[in-house]
Amino acid sequence: MTIFSINEEDYTEEQLAIFRKRQESKAKAKAFFTAQYDEYTADVIVTNVMIGYMNLGKGSADTFEQAWNALGYEITNDIVYRAVNGLPARSKKEEVKA
Repeated sequence: MTIFSINEEDYTEEQLAIFRKRQESKAKAKAFFTAQYDEYTADVIVTNVMIGYMNLGKGSADTFEQAWNALGYEITNDIVYRAVNGLPARSKKEEVKA
């Protein structure tokens, strides 16, 4: 589901390709986690992984896999644990410390 649409004329073909690649990667991850848990939990996991990557100061990840791998086991495990158990996400300060 796309909430926002973009005016494709405002971006280069390279930028649009990156957007598509990121969206496809997030959709695959969401499908994977939806099969294991539920759609809401999958959304929380995917969103928090992408935001967690940005909180590291690395900008936007090109793919979900890039963000997942960069965060490492401890942080990704914590994101999944919190999402599955309905706990709030870590604050930005707590995440960067880990």
